[in-house]
Amino acid sequence: MDLPSISRKRLLTYVDINRQFTLSIKEEKVELHFFPNTPEAIQHFPGGGEVEHIMLGILKDDVIYFTEFITRSSLGETRTKLEGKDDPVMEWLKYVD
Repeated sequence: MDLPSISRKRLLTYVDINRQFTLSIKEEKVELHFFPNTPEAIQHFPGGGEVEHIMLGILKDDVIYFTEFITRSSLGETRTKLEGKDDPVMEWLKYVD
């Protein structure tokens, strides 16, 4: 599949260490939620409110393929369909240990 991906085990380990992330896997459906909490991110939040990021994906052969990126804030919700394994929205996956 030509989508951003990561092994299920690697992502589970990362989520276990980084508590701002929550991961839900139900059969083949995957949802990864997080609220950025770095000072650099917080200064850009609209109206000082929280911003939630949600990544939707599918689990296939123990690999999670991400298909969509959602952002929710006081300004509403935006959805981005991911295109290609090197989609810049998912660049952070390359740094997950």
